[in-house]
Amino acid sequence: MKIFGIYSILFFLLFAHIQLSIAQESKLNYQIILETKGEYNLIDENSRVNPDNWMKLNEFSSLSQLFPILELKDTWGNLGAKLQAEANIQNYNFAKDSTNFSFQELYTQLEFKGKHFFVFGKKRLDWGTGMIWNPTNFFIQKDPVRIQNRLEGIFMLTYSYLFGQNTLSFYVFPEKKGKDFKAAIKYDYSKERVDVSFSFLEYGRNQQFGYDISYGGDLFTAYSEGVLKNYTKSFIVDNDGTLIPPQSRSKKFRSEFVLGTTIIFNSNLSFSGEYRFREDYLNKNDIKHYKKYLPGNIELFDPLSMGKHSLFGNLEYKDTYARWSVNLRSFYDISSNQLAISPVGILSLNNLQIELTSMLYNNSIAIYDLQTSLLVSCFF
Repeated sequence: MKIFGIYSILFFLLFAHIQLSIAQESKLNYQIILETKGEYNLIDENSRVNPDNWMKLNEFSSLSQLFPILELKDTWGNLGAKLQAEANIQNYNFAKDSTNFSFQELYTQLEFKGKHFFVFGKKRLDWGTGMIWNPTNFFIQKDPVRIQNRLEGIFMLTYSYLFGQNTLSFYVFPEKKGKDFKAAIKYDYSKERVDVSFSFLEYGRNQQFGYDISYGGDLFTAYSEGVLKNYTKSFIVDNDGTLIPPQSRSKKFRSEFVLGTTIIFNSNLSFSGEYRFREDYLNKNDIKHYKKYLPGNIELFDPLSMGKHSLFGNLEYKDTYARWSVNLRSFYDISSNQLAISPVGILSLNNLQIELTSMLYNNSIAIYDLQTSLLVSCFF
């Protein structure tokens, strides 16, 4: 496993900072997270997407992940510095030749007078307040099946200026190819129970305008985030069932937004829901054409939502001390009639969390009838 270019520089700075921190007794924090997930898949024998299991999917699978996390902080007068490193060591099905290594995060942050912040390296982009979907985050989306996500960061250079209850941030996202160069600006406002942000992204010759608004009350929260963009990452299908790739589609501006809420009935029971609209995805007529030509147009397939309109709901019951909880989650796509019901049970102890999840599908284009997984997480 080799680390090239900027990661070599950042790793060297991290190592040097460790030595300096030990000498100066700086603040050093570390954590190790070990996750092991076992999954049983009941394959749909009548699936249009995967007829006769031509994908060669296994009924049983596993994924083990080790996250070593290290954080170092120092202050010198008005200047503060932080180095953050989070690695990810993955292994599939306990096979010797399936181990992968990567950095989830590896960055340094400089702070001056608590108002000026500079970030350099690979860091998570924490845009968006949506629980399941985040249209403003143009790089990577959460896994909607997971209760908790540890998203991989992206390489960035950022500067943020804090003034009062406002923050103005500038982002540069370097790429190997000049045409993939990205830059963004984002404004955040936060006061008591209201948070508001507006963003603009320059993506090669494409642009994205975004907003994010949320209100947090004692027993009720509401939020919305959305974008207007003149690019798409989605395929679409014509009347002959032929897939039209994203780069061949019209460059007109299209909208995508999310509306969400959480209602707390009491200390034990709560409900969360989201609605998502994607103008650049399929309508009901497109879905009909898509089904006719399966499995040839598999690139477009999404197990939870392929249409313009998506719904999510979650009813959660937990004990007073949050040691355990039971969730009933559901996903429904209005255009494609995709429905998935997911009961989830979570047990949290001191340094251990056990998560049992099932996913039941009821649609002719699903790959599975049932998926069941057991996730065990240890924290050190």
